[in-house]
Amino acid sequence: MSTENLPQSPEQPPRKPRVAVVFGGRSSEHGISVVTAGAVLKAIDRTKYDVLPIGITQDGRWALTADEPERMAIVDRRPPSVDLLAESAEGAVILPVDPASREVVYSEPGSVPKALGEVDVVFPVLHGPYGEDGTLQGLLELSGVPYVGSGVLASAVGQDKEYMKRVFTSFGLKVGPYVVIRPREWERDEAAARKKIVDFAGEHGWPLFVKPSRAGSSIGITKVDDLSGLDEAIAEAQRHDPKILVEAALHGREICLLYKSDAADEL
Repeated sequence: MSTENLPQSPEQPPRKPRVAVVFGGRSSEHGISVVTAGAVLKAIDRTKYDVLPIGITQDGRWALTADEPERMAIVDRRPPSVDLLAESAEGAVILPVDPASREVVYSEPGSVPKALGEVDVVFPVLHGPYGEDGTLQGLLELSGVPYVGSGVLASAVGQDKEYMKRVFTSFGLKVGPYVVIRPREWERDEAAARKKIVDFAGEHGWPLFVKPSRAGSSIGITKVDDLSGLDEAIAEAQRHDPKILVEAALHGREICLLYKSDAADEL
């Protein structure tokens, strides 16, 4: 029988790569991460990619969220949150538990889990601890899901200002003077830890910058002009990280550099 006159089934268009944009998180930079996600969602070319927005609430729940970048903006000085964007107050997104599969599942109490399809790559836009510090990257490595950005080690080192400076120094790069106060030092003898900072100021002068060692977005940072503001600055930094970093002021230009390498790690 000839098939020349039979209707031909239309060819299915190739599946577009699926990008899971993960944002929010448990850190104090939650709102900033949501704003960043809005910019990323707005910028992704939807003719080339399918997008799955996944928000992590401040208590750590992975939520399926609305794909509405316009709602991810600061309004009346109030940052957005994943809780306001989540499609359900209890539902949770579950990453692949088998590295051979990239199937993402959505589960809600009292309902049959729903398959959300495979994810080709995760685009993390979390800020601060539990997002930029290698923890999320390690989880994705275990799940076998490719992701955008630095790996576990680079993320962990880059998030901790002390170890970032140590790595820079080991490669012969100059860093500004600093001193670190670890939680154990502070708990053992607050007076001695405070004196360590005062002695540092005596050597390098005021002002000093007191900051959390493992936070970003300038959160928890205080410029201290003299001894009278030191205790308040320490307390503010410790609200975000029990390990604090104190730096001497540097006068000069601030220049941001982007390092990009290929698969052979060539610039």
